Amino acid sequence: MYPALGTIHVLHVDDEPDFTAMAAAFLEREDDRFEVETAPSAREGLARLAAGHVDCVVSDYDMAGQNGIEFLEAVREAHPELPFVLFTGKGSEEVASEAISAGVTDYLQKETGTSQYTLLANRIVNAVEQHRGRVALADSEKRLSLFIEQSPLGVLEYNEDFEIVRLNGAGEEILGYAEEELVGETWEALVTDASYENVDAVTDALSEATGGFHSVDENVRKDGTHIVCEWHNRVVTDEDGSVVAVFSQFQDVTERTERERELEATRRRLEAILENTTTPMFMKDDEGRYVFVNQSHRELFDVDDEEIIGRTDYDLLPEEMADEVTANDHAVFARNEPIETEERVSVDGEPRTFLSTKVPIYDTGERSDPDEPVAVFGVAVDITERTERERELKRYESLVNTMQEAACIYDADGRFEVVNEYLAAFYGTTREELVGQQSGLVPHVRAEGDGDRYQELLNGEREAVCGELEVELRGHGPETLEYRLTPLRIDGDVEGVIGVAHEITSFRERERELERQNQRLDSFASVVSHDLRNPLSVADGRLELAMEACTSEHLPPAARAIRRSQTLVEDLLTLAREGERVQDTTTPVDVATLAAECWDPAVASDAALVVETERTVRADRGRLQQLLENLLTNAVDHGGTTVTVGDYPGGFYVADDGPGIPRDERERVFEAGYSTDPEGTGFGLAIVREIAEAHGWTVRATDGDRGGARFEVTGVDDV
Repeated sequence: MYPALGTIHVLHVDDEPDFTAMAAAFLEREDDRFEVETAPSAREGLARLAAGHVDCVVSDYDMAGQNGIEFLEAVREAHPELPFVLFTGKGSEEVASEAISAGVTDYLQKETGTSQYTLLANRIVNAVEQHRGRVALADSEKRLSLFIEQSPLGVLEYNEDFEIVRLNGAGEEILGYAEEELVGETWEALVTDASYENVDAVTDALSEATGGFHSVDENVRKDGTHIVCEWHNRVVTDEDGSVVAVFSQFQDVTERTERERELEATRRRLEAILENTTTPMFMKDDEGRYVFVNQSHRELFDVDDEEIIGRTDYDLLPEEMADEVTANDHAVFARNEPIETEERVSVDGEPRTFLSTKVPIYDTGERSDPDEPVAVFGVAVDITERTERERELKRYESLVNTMQEAACIYDADGRFEVVNEYLAAFYGTTREELVGQQSGLVPHVRAEGDGDRYQELLNGEREAVCGELEVELRGHGPETLEYRLTPLRIDGDVEGVIGVAHEITSFRERERELERQNQRLDSFASVVSHDLRNPLSVADGRLELAMEACTSEHLPPAARAIRRSQTLVEDLLTLAREGERVQDTTTPVDVATLAAECWDPAVASDAALVVETERTVRADRGRLQQLLENLLTNAVDHGGTTVTVGDYPGGFYVADDGPGIPRDERERVFEAGYSTDPEGTGFGLAIVREIAEAHGWTVRATDGDRGGARFEVTGVDDV
């Protein structure tokens, strides 16, 4: 079983082509890694060597032109280490001696039989294996040498007796010695008395074990200066475990050690001052390691000193949070100035927001650059709740800005904090110009009523303040605004006041016009009531006396006209007054009882009343009575023989079994003056609608269950 060498390129030179062809066939059969190329002369062999890669040359001795020894000498001029096997039929001590002198790798005499090719294959494999091993070792030694020489760290190489055999350039600069001055010396020449025992223990350990050992020792330079060096020592052994060399890499950490000592002194001073401060505080060195945290910081994160000192944020926080915190630390060193920033940090597994103030800390000792920061000191204030409140306020700001009417947020002093476009348009200016200005509405609210209503909103003692305000708006003239103020609550605390307003000038104008119309209507009703009703009563009385005194065919029609005029006047007065909004005059009213009271059997002698309701409603009893009387009378007047008062979802109904109302006339029946009865005034159902709307109800006409008319009253409040 041959070693795993990969493909082996063999050049076989012999002036007998038949023999080389046969030898190539046997060699390639012997080992499938062989690729054999043949040449008939030494001259051709040299050409083949120059043209391509060859791992081993096999050559005959007795050849025309150049013999095997001359060929070997020519090969050695260009390839001093290339394996060369002399495979010849002419064997003698003289030829063997010449071959060895010329640098032959191996010498093998041709025999009869095929077993000689097995032996030749073994010789070739051994020669190539040894050659490749030497090349690899040489390359490794070259790389190691380059690494040692080019290393930025000092490198000392000892032999197994711990005598110095090499020192690189970086080591010369650190120790102040030239390499030749230390070769043959031991480590004792470089170590002070203070570190002697420590180094002695390290070398004892190195002499008994393999692997690496780390130490920090006090060393002495050639000029006698004491320095502190950090050492990484490693034993190198061969396959048998024998020590080949001991390497020590080292660097001068005097400045760093001094800096660490000074930081430690600073830490102790700060700790004495800050340990009992209630605000979390910390200090980290220029490599991000914690060197100090106070008691508040430890309590906040529930850690002990040993759990945090010497560790970095990557040891304590999720990577994303550690990236953010570390970037801010680097900014302090890069800018060489304090920074204030918000940082998200995990506390008990929950993310919290801290306002961190970080300042650079400088070296107090003698350094080449005393202005270069060596640490960062920080103070952290938990602003999670404040940040959440700000986010909530932002949501309210977005809400205000998207409202389709004038809206804003006021601060405690009544100044605009947030203004939307609609409100800015009221003032004829921009949102930016209004922010921070005093509102004209807040002083008005403070002055209205008893106490300070605006302050009551801020104190959470009042849920809303509503009202109207007459203002002079730029480009609009005098306007009337209706406003509503409510507390802005965030997490239960009042953070300001939300104001919403809209212009109602035209609405108020319409109200005033309606008020004037109502006043005129009231005046008209008073005139009708006094100046028309009384003369009609006199005329009615006189006519009755005249009919007793004499007989005339003209008197009965006159009497009917007067009575119709009186009915018309009464209906007009009722219509004028029943439309007033019902406010504080409502009481519980039993619908069934009231319906029975409204039914006059003498008037409705040919009809029957059926009551199928148990509903009790809140209503003005007198007006509800008028509504029922009108509906019952209307049912009888239009031919109903059975009139039913029953329950309906959200109200009640009055239905009859008369001819009903055509679909296209069901809305017109509620119009004032509309009637299908020549004797009717046309105001009865109009009065029904007025009374219903005065209560906030709705009335509509539809088909009855028995084919007649049905009037449904809905929106009724039950008791």
